[in-house]
Amino acid sequence: MNSTKLNISPDGLKTRQELVTDAIRLAILTGRFRPGDKLDQTELADELHVSRSPVREALRTLAAEELITHTPHRGAVVTERSLDELKELLFIRSLLEGAAAKRAAGHMDEPRLNRLEQIVNEADESNDVEHVLALNNQFHTTIYQAVEQPMIIDLIQSMRNKVAPYNRIFLDMEGTKDAAWLAHRRILAACRDRDGDRAEQETRRHLAEVFDSIVTGLGM
Repeated sequence: MNSTKLNISPDGLKTRQELVTDAIRLAILTGRFRPGDKLDQTELADELHVSRSPVREALRTLAAEELITHTPHRGAVVTERSLDELKELLFIRSLLEGAAAKRAAGHMDEPRLNRLEQIVNEADESNDVEHVLALNNQFHTTIYQAVEQPMIIDLIQSMRNKVAPYNRIFLDMEGTKDAAWLAHRRILAACRDRDGDRAEQETRRHLAEVFDSIVTGLGM
């Protein structure tokens, strides 16, 4: 378990329960809590300086998002995925993200391409795993948002969240960060050329490479 402290980010438009949900969700997506980790309501409440009530409701919300699972003897744990589940998520993500990248590539403008280049450069220079994970999500979302496709993007984000805790495991393996961001540069090059077919191909290739590394690293 990562030692990064949980924090509530102030937002006057959100309820305390929503802020607690956001904090725990972020901790799961960035690997602060790993697949299989038990989430103790009292410990979470103490760390977030709230009562157990918003934590309990937050865990219900995250269970509905399939980020946590309630087990008979352990209570709430971060959802673990079987190999078959990871394979199916890869299949769905490849279809959705490949198609989204293909549609978006032809709509790239210079400000968006410059932002993508900035994200890649920032990731290259960062040794903060949580920051790199956030940049990874920004990179792909910035591409997909080049064209109006909000429903596809929502579906993609839902699928990405389901596998996100495993991305932390991936980045903790030696050499994987450099390989991943080399793949991002290939995707960026396809976007610079407005080549939708290549953007789709490189996106799918990248997802498959990450999947293979995760499966190998976990010995699945």
